[in-house]
Amino acid sequence: MARNDKRNARLLRAVVVSLAALSVLSDASYASGEDVSIKSAVQYERASDLASSIEQTAGKVPVATKTDAKVGKAKQKEATSGGKIVDELEKLPNLNVRPEAAQEHKPHGASLAGVQPGVTKYSELRKNLTFSKPVNEEEVDGFQVSTYQDPTLPDTTIQIVGKDDLVEAIMINLADARSESDARKVFEDEIKDVRPIWTPDELGNFREVFPEKGVAFVLEPGETPGLPSNRVIQIVAETVKCEYFIMRAEQDMHVSYTFARDDAEHALLHDASAPGAYWILAQTHLAVGDVVNARKHIFKAIKLNDSLPQFHLTYIDTLIQAGEVDSALRYMDAVRDAFVEHPLYQIEALVLDSFMRHQKADPDYDGSIAQGQRALKLLGTLYESNLTPEVTWAAKRLEERANLSIAIAVARKPWKNPNDQEKTFEWIDAATAVASEIDKMASEDSQLPSAQIDVLQAGLEACFELPDAKEVDAYSQRMIAAADIYLKKTTDEVSAASVRWRAGKALTSAARIYEARGDYKKAASIGEKALDYLKIVTEYRPTVDRVPTALAQLELGQIYVDGLDDADKGAGYFKSANELFEQIQPDVRARDAALIGAPLASASAACWKKGKKEDGLKMLQTAVAFLEKAHEGGFVKDADLWKPYSNLSTMYKGAKDAKNAAKYKKLADLYAPADN
Repeated sequence: MARNDKRNARLLRAVVVSLAALSVLSDASYASGEDVSIKSAVQYERASDLASSIEQTAGKVPVATKTDAKVGKAKQKEATSGGKIVDELEKLPNLNVRPEAAQEHKPHGASLAGVQPGVTKYSELRKNLTFSKPVNEEEVDGFQVSTYQDPTLPDTTIQIVGKDDLVEAIMINLADARSESDARKVFEDEIKDVRPIWTPDELGNFREVFPEKGVAFVLEPGETPGLPSNRVIQIVAETVKCEYFIMRAEQDMHVSYTFARDDAEHALLHDASAPGAYWILAQTHLAVGDVVNARKHIFKAIKLNDSLPQFHLTYIDTLIQAGEVDSALRYMDAVRDAFVEHPLYQIEALVLDSFMRHQKADPDYDGSIAQGQRALKLLGTLYESNLTPEVTWAAKRLEERANLSIAIAVARKPWKNPNDQEKTFEWIDAATAVASEIDKMASEDSQLPSAQIDVLQAGLEACFELPDAKEVDAYSQRMIAAADIYLKKTTDEVSAASVRWRAGKALTSAARIYEARGDYKKAASIGEKALDYLKIVTEYRPTVDRVPTALAQLELGQIYVDGLDDADKGAGYFKSANELFEQIQPDVRARDAALIGAPLASASAACWKKGKKEDGLKMLQTAVAFLEKAHEGGFVKDADLWKPYSNLSTMYKGAKDAKNAAKYKKLADLYAPADN
């Protein structure tokens, strides 16, 4: 019995420490699940060829921990006390961040004999027949603890822990370890449909936690070091905590985006100031191209806790996808020290840097290629370490992204030898091989789509720079097949939206390629497929987020008017697209304005030539407004305004509007090329 008493005392102390730690984490947020897995499993060994920028991390834990996640040792104070990071956030464009509406949420955890953690008052325990006569009462680290002995179970004790007159936890200490299936019978009805998570406790045991009910089984260590057995030595019912939902959401990102989103939202019902939950939501919104909400959530996460590197990386990724590349570069400079001691984060920063360099208004293709190659070199070094499957998965995702970023830079770079551009497909092939490895690593219960979809999207984007490439046919067919097969079987609505988003954007590029080739029937077929995907995923999104849908409509209009000689059908697509563009024109940023203005101007000319003169004039007015905004931002040249101004002058002249005809003739002359 003395041995069991000592064990129970240690278990009590572990639960009390856990409760205190979770209380602290409620304010500071839980560091990412990726952090935990790296910390526990990566033995980072110094390699002889390790890059100088990463040498200083040798022999150290390469991640932020829950309590020591700092933004660079040297600049920690500057960064976290109103310094550079906060300053950079405030410099960014208005994100329309509004305070969340307060939501009332009642605890719904498990109960034992009418006592429910988070609900029952500790002072009222004696009114409960089962818990009216404790055999011992004491205070442990500021927590009140009452111990009970059930006469029918002489070797089992029940301890109830209270804090501020509220029951925080119920612990059932088993004298002999029982199977996990036996332990489930205690709360069988309450936990039968709950997905558990496993997490180590302060004693080195594992806890199998059921977040919705606050139930945890403490498991004996298994025969394999670092893995639990299926034998339970303690059953705990606690106040339902948001942190366990965040932990499960991080694991869910490897299984189902819908599960991850739902767990993050559930966490916020328990703590509306949990930055980790906002970070997860930012990632799930970003996966489906919902940049507006992704920016809102990651902005809030950083405002609540700016010490976690992964938050900053997600923010930078969000800015890139929003087209705010200059802001992303500036922000990267402000937080670069956050990644110095964390190799995986440092590599991710290099990959993002590679993407930013080939997307700038003044692209740096050589720099993009160099940063991507540097990331691949550091990944090669990291693979020499003893990595957990979770860390290997994350590293493989970065390897895939690095290869794809290099491929796009190679495709876009103007080469002296045109054959060098064909090396694009060597990098895409490398990414394809990595994607196959990622797919093989997927768990049996994974509902995520194939990693090949990311490769095919980037492949078609690269092919847009090489319209004669033979790979276009294969990529288009494989994209449609992969997307449709996945969409037929999946129950993961968020991942399904992600697939529709990626496939829709990629196939829009493919339709443009086929149009450029003069294969209008195939262009129309693929364009319609792209529009079907995009319309579903953007139907209920903010207006500005429906731009890809409008661009797909614009492309189809061009195909039908110019290629298939169906002016009426083409005009219908043009009209739908132009109506949306008119709505968003005041809010669109310069980079996006450049992407919209040129195809809209081209479509307006096609519409005018087919006799739809009023529609053509209206579209060109909208197109010029976009191009002028893009010109102000440095995304289009003077010559790019000359032709639209000339056409607009001609159209106004045809509409017998001499005043505007003269106005735009003057502007056309101002921006005309010197050799015109």
